[in-house]
Amino acid sequence: MAGSVIADAGPLIAFSSVGQLELLRKLFHQIVVPVEVIDESLYQNRSGAIPIQKALDFGWLHTSDSSLNHGLWKVPPSLGKGEVAAIQLALESPDSLLILDDRLARREALRLGLQIIGTVKIVVVAQQRGLIEQAEKLIQQMASNGYRISLELLEKVKQGV
Repeated sequence: MAGSVIADAGPLIAFSSVGQLELLRKLFHQIVVPVEVIDESLYQNRSGAIPIQKALDFGWLHTSDSSLNHGLWKVPPSLGKGEVAAIQLALESPDSLLILDDRLARREALRLGLQIIGTVKIVVVAQQRGLIEQAEKLIQQMASNGYRISLELLEKVKQGV
């Protein structure tokens, strides 16, 4: 893939909170995140903040300022600052892949013609590549940590729906 991989806060927090942030590095090598996403990910030292900070320190997760030129698209009021910044950065980066889970943000990204992937698909790919043993177990851990994610969605992704 010629473009960069850009992440929103939700997936970073989900993987980090279960001790699996490293899966993202193994699959994508480097991930770019807008400053707004980092602010959200590290806000009040939330769960998973330390591994995210370490990934920034090691340099495989790095920040980028988006110009937040809303003239490129009409921003729906339902999107948060991190989602807006991540979508904006993807719009500025041709051929990028956007890691995004929020349903409304995904809908908007697809409407804008962006390539997206979600946490569940990443977990399935990690299992297929032998990086984890059971996708279901990891999804259950994320859900038990408060991340809104379902095994039903995992089954749909596995079936290619």
